[in-house]
Amino acid sequence: MKPLSRTAVITACCLSPLLVHAQSSVTLYGLIDESIRFTTNQSGTAGASNRLQLTDGAIQGSRWGLKGSEDLGGGTQAIFNLESGYSLATGAMGQGGLLFGRQAWVGLTNPTWGRLRAGRLYGAAFGTFGDFDILGIGNYNENAMLPSILGCRFNNMTEYTISRGPLSLQLQYAFGGQAGEMAAGSTAAADIVYSQTGLEVAGVAQESKDENGHRAVVVGAGANYTVGPVTLYALYVNSTRGAGFSVSTTSGAPLYGTSLLGNANTVSGSNTQTAMRRDNYASFAARYMLSPAFFLSASLAIDNVTGVNGSQSGKIRQGYLMADYFLSKRTDVYAELDRNVLGGASVTDPNSPVSTFADRSGRTGAAIGLRTRF
Repeated sequence: MKPLSRTAVITACCLSPLLVHAQSSVTLYGLIDESIRFTTNQSGTAGASNRLQLTDGAIQGSRWGLKGSEDLGGGTQAIFNLESGYSLATGAMGQGGLLFGRQAWVGLTNPTWGRLRAGRLYGAAFGTFGDFDILGIGNYNENAMLPSILGCRFNNMTEYTISRGPLSLQLQYAFGGQAGEMAAGSTAAADIVYSQTGLEVAGVAQESKDENGHRAVVVGAGANYTVGPVTLYALYVNSTRGAGFSVSTTSGAPLYGTSLLGNANTVSGSNTQTAMRRDNYASFAARYMLSPAFFLSASLAIDNVTGVNGSQSGKIRQGYLMADYFLSKRTDVYAELDRNVLGGASVTDPNSPVSTFADRSGRTGAAIGLRTRF
């Protein structure tokens, strides 16, 4: 064997403290949620028709991902997360075919100085308000209006979070990335959360701008409280979308892949702009733990909408019941029943967060599902 050169010895000595302190981990994880679902008043060749299908689960979208951390010393860690969504029934990629459409970010975290992340991230409103929705924001349109009202994930996002005792503060800014107009496609948000044993309360403000400067603004507050086997949830959201507010369908363009609904058309196929649209959304829910493995849940959501079609208004009423039984720590089976009722201009509203029901005023859905984690 050749003796080590002087340079190699010096390099090894310089790196040895880093090698001793640096500890890293990478985890492969995932979740599969699939259901057999029946729904009424789907658009079909004969008008309003019933549908029976194998589809994504009621609670969460199926996903797989990689997450990891590296200890940099002094309590600081480098962290990352890459997460991809997919349809189990067809194998198709989710989130418009993006490879890591659910999450893709890198960051630094320190218990004293907080956490800094950058990449494709959950928006503050969606991420925070999930704590005040009994399903963490469900996976069917018929049990979750919020993604269309709040937006879900945002590209080009930077985020800073810091916690002190029961309080935490989060600030976000998503760069629009457009030449000549820095604000176009941008999103700014802030939330503050208070959490103590059994109680969590939060408030959020968020503003997004499309490529023409039209704004979508969200403000809201939520709370949950656990006492014994019962957890109660309450949430209020006020969402406004300016007349002509639009969301791009082209990858890399302003607000692409956010799940936000635009506000560009009065009726399907029309180019006439609406007035400013306002969704006044409130939900109330309860979960009862019959045993450590068996939960019953009930939820009611109300959305009073103005500016649906010019000065016209509409109403959306959404309720569901769920029984969820855990076969193990990682696997559960559930049964879900939901009912949606539309009123006024919401019956034919193309910008509705629950879509339309073949021009009918209601839809009933039922599902049985299996969810497992790895």
